[in-house]
Amino acid sequence: MLEKVALTLLTTARRLRRYFQAHRIVVRTDQPVRQVLHKPDLAGRMVSWSIELSEHDIRYEPRRAIKAQVLADFLVELTDEEEPPAETTWVVNVDGSSNKEGGGAGIVLQSSTGMVVEQSLRFNFPTTNNQAEYEACIAGLVTARDLGAKEILVCCDSLLVVSQANGEAQAKDPILEQYLAHLKRLASTFNKVEFRHVPRAQNDRANTLAKLASTGKPGLNGTVIQGTLALPYVADPDRPVGQVMMSIGTEDDWRTPIIKYLRSGWLPEEKAEAKKLVRRSSWYTIVNDDLFKRGFSTPLLKCLAKDRAAYVLAEIHEGSCGHHPGGRSLARKVLRAGYYWPTLEKDAAEHVKQCDPCQRHADLHNAPPARLSSLVSPCPFHQWGMDLLGPFDTAPGQLKYLVVAVDYYTKWIEAEPLATITTARVQRFFYKNVISRFGVPGVLVTDNGTQFTSKGFRDL
Repeated sequence: MLEKVALTLLTTARRLRRYFQAHRIVVRTDQPVRQVLHKPDLAGRMVSWSIELSEHDIRYEPRRAIKAQVLADFLVELTDEEEPPAETTWVVNVDGSSNKEGGGAGIVLQSSTGMVVEQSLRFNFPTTNNQAEYEACIAGLVTARDLGAKEILVCCDSLLVVSQANGEAQAKDPILEQYLAHLKRLASTFNKVEFRHVPRAQNDRANTLAKLASTGKPGLNGTVIQGTLALPYVADPDRPVGQVMMSIGTEDDWRTPIIKYLRSGWLPEEKAEAKKLVRRSSWYTIVNDDLFKRGFSTPLLKCLAKDRAAYVLAEIHEGSCGHHPGGRSLARKVLRAGYYWPTLEKDAAEHVKQCDPCQRHADLHNAPPARLSSLVSPCPFHQWGMDLLGPFDTAPGQLKYLVVAVDYYTKWIEAEPLATITTARVQRFFYKNVISRFGVPGVLVTDNGTQFTSKGFRDL
């Protein structure tokens, strides 16, 4: 159903492209289209659809009732009492699997409206069967929370996990105690959570997804959301459930507007800035309350603030494994390490310039300290500039003006004082001080920008 809704929106945007580009579009639907299109682990064609729709200014709102007077009168006349809308109940089937090849979890979420979401998670850390079952239950609750579920029914084929979650059994293993505490804190964020034990035969779809993830073989089903967990959920037991763990920092943090848009659809008031933010946000996603940048051929890059970025630069440049690389090499190493911020290359170059060991022990750099400028004149005494200066204070001989000629290449200066400015005196100065000494120049530039060629000098 979600793919059908997304395809309908994409087709409408293509057919009405001019309207979508010129106006803000409000989409009212009862499907969680926005949450799904902004998820980082989309599969197949949904990724290209999400990027194509991100260029437009689209707002998603819950679908309201039809405001027609006829229907309103009909409901008033024939309805005795208004029944409250039924709360959507989600059934979450989870299963965990652990073997010598690895561990994985399978999750199948089905709402009372008929919506089905399937997810397969692979664990990059060793787990036992009971730990894999807990990881599957926690991942199922997290996915249901991301979809906006309030009342859920968790079906699991592990009697141990269900008994401990319902309080019928006690967890004696210290690791399972941490998993149980984390599961209960996560369950407290919902209005109603019920854990039910089901036979393995009734949980076959989740079992299949768990085996698919644990064997490490990618599935051919494009509708399954596949992902990977690098660390267990109990790696940080003090983490509060339902709260943002990423420190946004100061108000001028570059991540703040992107995070606000991805979470709540916030946009700045200026239309140009809003359009720019929507276009930029299509390359970012939020995973476990952290902002990541995605690309076509690169893995997800974690976005860092300024203070954290300075620490990463220092650690990679002169850390335990750092060999003091240059600015460009340092920036590439940061990207390969999985980090990103907009001013990465500039900050890397500035960090190398401020590194004291690099300045002391680096090879001699023969480049000039300032940027070189191109020469206007091709050879010495080819192009001259001439100007008249004055009047100055009267000198002996009634001299109060000055005629000056400067070579563009060598900056050679020829000057002569004049009592009065006449054509004959300027011609005599130019012939005596320039032509007689250096030959006929190719170009002469006067104060008003007029240029004379060699033919003009001969006429002069």
